[in-house]
Amino acid sequence: MLRRFNEWRAEHAQSLEKAKEQGIEQGVEQGRAEVYEAIATWNKRRLAAEAKGIPFNEPPPSQNGHQHG
Repeated sequence: MLRRFNEWRAEHAQSLEKAKEQGIEQGVEQGRAEVYEAIATWNKRRLAAEAKGIPFNEPPPSQNGHQHG
């Protein structure tokens, strides 16, 4: 019985580690998508201002997660 419990515990630990890795991968993918969206939105505003001849001095979204604007 103790042997089976130890086997279960080892399997459970492996399952948790796999789930953690998948969660981290999903988080990284989501973070990349959010950064891309922030940059794309900023660039649309920049291009619109440029097309209208309006000065655009808004800094691009920073890489540390803080967005301007």
